[in-house]
Amino acid sequence: MADLTKKIWILLIVCFAVAVISIAFTALYAETNDGTTLHERTRPSVDFFDRYHDLHMENFQCLDCHHKYIDGKNVLDEEDLEEGNPNILCSSCHTEKSQINFTRAFHEECIGCHDRLSAKGEKTGPSLCGECHVRKKVETGIIMNGENNG
Repeated sequence: MADLTKKIWILLIVCFAVAVISIAFTALYAETNDGTTLHERTRPSVDFFDRYHDLHMENFQCLDCHHKYIDGKNVLDEEDLEEGNPNILCSSCHTEKSQINFTRAFHEECIGCHDRLSAKGEKTGPSLCGECHVRKKVETGIIMNGENNG
């Protein structure tokens, strides 16, 4: 019995080692929306505006996400939220020089909301990196979340 247990453990360790080595040496590349290939092991940006903005408009008010805080109050006028107005983009205020840059603002706004809804037991969007920033294997066209791209 002890001999069988030892063999099972050795088999499990070998399988685990093979899995770790396979993952470590898999050539993954990030592919952007325009087809540009980024460096190995990078994740592409999320095209929120084209893919997800309209979905959020069904369940939320514009000022739930768009904001301009003065003294802790959102003073943004909803009439300023005209399509095509560059001043309403997150990146117009959240620059690399601002206290909260674009990436941090986007992550805190999106993931923070998803986590709050999840804590209430409500249906929500993803909170893990790979669920929004989906990498593709460029050579095969397979999207890494399991969907086949061709």
